[in-house]
Amino acid sequence: MAFVVAESLAEQIANHLATRIIQGEMVNNERIQEARIVNELQVSRGSVREALLILERLHLVTILPRRGAFVTELNADRVRGLYRLYGNLLEMLAERLCWKCGDSDKEELNRLVEKLRNTAAIHDEHLFAEAMFELIAAAARAADNEYLTTALDNLRPPVHRTMALAVRENLSEIDESTRFITDLIEHSLSGREEEVPAMVNAYFKHHSALVISAVERGEAGEVSGG
Repeated sequence: MAFVVAESLAEQIANHLATRIIQGEMVNNERIQEARIVNELQVSRGSVREALLILERLHLVTILPRRGAFVTELNADRVRGLYRLYGNLLEMLAERLCWKCGDSDKEELNRLVEKLRNTAAIHDEHLFAEAMFELIAAAARAADNEYLTTALDNLRPPVHRTMALAVRENLSEIDESTRFITDLIEHSLSGREEEVPAMVNAYFKHHSALVISAVERGEAGEVSGG
């Protein structure tokens, strides 16, 4: 018998707030007022505090002693650091896939590549992000390295946040990101992993410039942290 573990109330609150942060409804450096969330969602303060701790682990919220919780600041240094690390993980993923991926895994990945392309074609950011991260998660499972899988999963929320910002900046970024991810998978499965580092470098150089430009113009909604 398989037991399905339901999300706790704190996890549901964290998912709700994470969605608002990723979509830009809660803005850069915005103070998160516990009392307001308690009233809006009709939940306990303890559940809200637990949710904020979950969001801190997801790199979406920063909790400062005696000051409270704030939407984690996006700035140029954070964006570059995030993409440098995520890019390195994708290179490792491609290398592992090249020699580890079996026939059944290849069939599944090719199916998800096609799903991503079809989803991207309608330019729905939410469906596109779901399909992209589903493909990356499946590739990580096929690569069969638990540390790589955990690292990619842990970085999903902040990467999703920056990707959503890039798409709000330029809708065609859905097409650019789709080409990059599908090329990454296809190069890995065809044994051309030596071309991946240049692909990763070019994509994240372009993508980070777009996100940093939006952040510096205030598209991320910079507000006072006081």
